[in-house]
Amino acid sequence: MKPKKTELDAHSAKNQQLDIAAVRERLKATKGREYWRSLEELAGTPEFDEYLHREFPEHASVWDNSVDRRGFLRLMGASLALAGLGACTTQPPEKIIPYVRPPEQLVPGKPLFFATAMPVGRQAIGLLAESHMGRPTKVEGNPSHPASLGATDAWSQASVLGLYDPDRAQVISYQGRIRSWSAFQLAASSEVTSLKNTGGQGLRILTESISSPTLRGQIQDLVTLYPQARWHRWEPAHEDSRTRGTIQAFGRPLNYYYRLDRARVVVSLGSDLLCEPMTGVRYARDFMQKRRISDTSKAEMNR
Repeated sequence: MKPKKTELDAHSAKNQQLDIAAVRERLKATKGREYWRSLEELAGTPEFDEYLHREFPEHASVWDNSVDRRGFLRLMGASLALAGLGACTTQPPEKIIPYVRPPEQLVPGKPLFFATAMPVGRQAIGLLAESHMGRPTKVEGNPSHPASLGATDAWSQASVLGLYDPDRAQVISYQGRIRSWSAFQLAASSEVTSLKNTGGQGLRILTESISSPTLRGQIQDLVTLYPQARWHRWEPAHEDSRTRGTIQAFGRPLNYYYRLDRARVVVSLGSDLLCEPMTGVRYARDFMQKRRISDTSKAEMNR
C-alpha cells in the first residue's frame, strides 16, 4: 500500500522547482547564524508563507473572535465568584472536648509506634505501625522480628490504606438493603437461640490458615460452645507438598528456611525465592546482605 500524502508532502511536490540563485543571494546578505526548517522557508516563497499562516495548519480551527479579552476576563471573574459562593456553606456545629484523662504518652503532633504483625498464610510479618492521635498512618518493618528484620513488602505498605478505604461498608445491609443495628441484633439473637437448642448443628465456619492466636482462640471458644459446629480451613495455594516432603525426609512436618546470607551462588528452578508471600521479605534482605561489600579486601558478591 502506498502511504497517504499529507498536505506538507503535496506542498513540497508543488514547490520542487526553487530559485537557487535567489536563495544564494539571500544567504550572502545574511550576517551571523541563521536557522531555517526547510529550503522553502529559506527561499521565502509566497506559497510557503501561506502554508504557515497558522501555527498548526493541519489541525487549527478558524478563530472565533466573538469573545474579546475584556469579555473573557469578565467571564473568568464571574466563575471565580460563583466558586467562592459555593464554598461558603454553613458547616454543622461540632464540639471539641479535651481529654479529662488523656491516654498515656499521647501528645498531639508526636507519633507513637506499636509493634504488630501482619498475618500471611500460616506465618506473619513483623511490623511497626506509626500512629497519630490513635490513627495508624504508616507501616514499616520491625528490625527485631526474624521474619522481616526491618523490611516490608508492597502488601504491608498498602495494608494501612484498608483502614481508610471509602469502599468499606459503612452500614449494615441485608440482601442489598440497609438495615439498622437493632434489626441486626434481633436477627442474630434469633439465630443464636436456634443454635443453642441444636448444639450448633448445621453451623459451618470456613476460614483460611490462621496464625493469629487471638482469632484461633475465639473460634475454638465458639466451637466449644456449639459442639455440633464444624470449622473448616482451606487454602487455594497451600503448602501441603512442602509438608509431605519434610515428613518423607525427616519423619515429621517441619518448616525449612534458606540461609541466603551465607550462600555464594543461588540457583532457583521454577521458584521465585525473593517474591514468596511468606518468606520473600526475609529472603530478599538476606540475599542483599551478600551483595553489600563491607571489607574491600574480600570484595566478593553472591550471584
